[in-house]
Amino acid sequence: MARKKQAPRKRKGHNGSKRAQRFFGRTRIWTWESDRDHGNDAQNAVAVARTIRGWESLPADIAQAITRHRNNWVVCVRALCCANGEEWVEEEVRIMRDQCLNDFQDLYHDLREKVLAAQRYDQVIDVGWIAGTWINDPKDEELSLVDLGASSKARQLLWQAVDRDYRKELAAA
Repeated sequence: MARKKQAPRKRKGHNGSKRAQRFFGRTRIWTWESDRDHGNDAQNAVAVARTIRGWESLPADIAQAITRHRNNWVVCVRALCCANGEEWVEEEVRIMRDQCLNDFQDLYHDLREKVLAAQRYDQVIDVGWIAGTWINDPKDEELSLVDLGASSKARQLLWQAVDRDYRKELAAA
């Protein structure tokens, strides 16, 4: 009896987005408005990934890749505030499902205004955002308290200069 000829097995095609979601499944990325490169207005973004050794820094090119791929994000816009020697963080948190972090810019403007409306201008040291990816459950894991940095008068003055430029650009647009 002759054997029946089998058709070759069809493999599932490569899905770059799914691979990126798995790879970036436990990452955080953040920036502060006063953290800029000298000589230009580009903000420095810091990205870290959760590994078995803890949170490890990611290179700048991978940080850029994180923002381009669709993922589930917990986004927190935060303001570091200080008055009478006491520091605190004012925050607005949103959950984004299956979106690119690059699409976050319009939402950032709204959340930034809400955060700043909740504080006196002279108490704000710096404003920034932090985003963390999630797979099954959107826990914010105290994102607002990650890498606050030192509060100083110099940082506050730099942020106020950046804020003036930011408001001018928004008014022009």
